Amino acid sequence: MLSLRVRILVKKLRYKIEMKIKFYFKLIKDFVRLGFNSDGITKLPKVILKSIKTGTYMDIGCYHPFKESHTALLFKNGWSGINIDISKESISLFKILRPNDLNLNLGLSLKNGKQKAYFEKKISTVSSLDKTHIKNIGRKNKFMRNINVYTLKKIRELYNIKKIDFLKMDCESLDSQIILNCDFRTLNCRYLCVEVLPQEVFGWNYIEPKRKTKTYYKNYFVKSEIYLKLKKNFKLISNDDYAFLLKNKTKLIKF
Repeated sequence: MLSLRVRILVKKLRYKIEMKIKFYFKLIKDFVRLGFNSDGITKLPKVILKSIKTGTYMDIGCYHPFKESHTALLFKNGWSGINIDISKESISLFKILRPNDLNLNLGLSLKNGKQKAYFEKKISTVSSLDKTHIKNIGRKNKFMRNINVYTLKKIRELYNIKKIDFLKMDCESLDSQIILNCDFRTLNCRYLCVEVLPQEVFGWNYIEPKRKTKTYYKNYFVKSEIYLKLKKNFKLISNDDYAFLLKNKTKLIKF
């Protein structure tokens, strides 16, 4: 008869195997649903690849290894880096498809410690450290978890991150606060991608026009607090709807 300790170990192993099979199954389903395309969102990465063939990325709010990913195409072209998300399930997907990357289940915040994270579902593009965000966009908080959070400066120190060619930040309504509290040494990178909704500029009662052009996105972004700070060191060069790509126009800081 197996001892209690052995039975517990067997149970844990069985659970790990079942979870891995479950994650593989999800990746296959997503791959099929996307028409067997694992390139992710390609517009901004193609701009970057014109000047940097192989580099390093930091994807904060990484969500999924290829679905709606701004780093999937870079990864396929030999890039590597750090993937960060508040969802442990999202990070499990990255550990399967990008095992050589540094994949971290934590949150980017204004402080270091523990913080509540609010989830629409286990793997979602809208889960946030901001309790009001999911409600503001018309969805529901389904559950909450306590997770480790760090400032961007602390993450760079903890993991000795000196060079970032592409920094993508998508913190679901917290990007403005985080960037406004960062110095340019902390934001040091060649290309920076941030997501800004018009409601973050004009208020959550603002209703977007039915027809949105490239000029529309640019016009509200240049009015945002993020851009007013970043324009000293970065130049806006492209966007993919709400995601804006900026290029560093100053000399990179050497760590």
